[in-house]
Amino acid sequence: MRSALLLSVLLSGLFLLGCTEKMPGAEPDNPTFSEERHLALADCLTKKGWVMYASNTCSVCRAQRQAFGAAFSSITEIECNPHAPDSRTKLCVEKNILKFPTWIREKDGQKGKRLEGFHSLEDLASLSGCRTGDPEPGKGKDAAK
Repeated sequence: MRSALLLSVLLSGLFLLGCTEKMPGAEPDNPTFSEERHLALADCLTKKGWVMYASNTCSVCRAQRQAFGAAFSSITEIECNPHAPDSRTKLCVEKNILKFPTWIREKDGQKGKRLEGFHSLEDLASLSGCRTGDPEPGKGKDAAK
């Protein structure tokens, strides 16, 4: 009982302090990313095993969701706020989530790259290796030429 209370107090403090404050490049309506590119990036991140750990009370997390627009529904998100109905707090503690949002690449059970704080869509594309621009050679509109 005492350890559960301590965990609750620690996590509450984490959620109050863990949300990163600065959002460099926070642009919910990013003019350089079309809706198609938003969806391509979200799909690529999901296929590569990227997961966003966040809190529903974190304004930076909200800005990260808004940056994707409707495409965010394709992103795997883990709720860490212990007071949220769908919280997976124990998993967040196991993953040592200290700031929100935190992106972790988790493919096939292997822990990979970790990114903390807000990231522009361009940064996420670059850091994750996701191509969201022109179609690959031999694919898309120019394939028939």
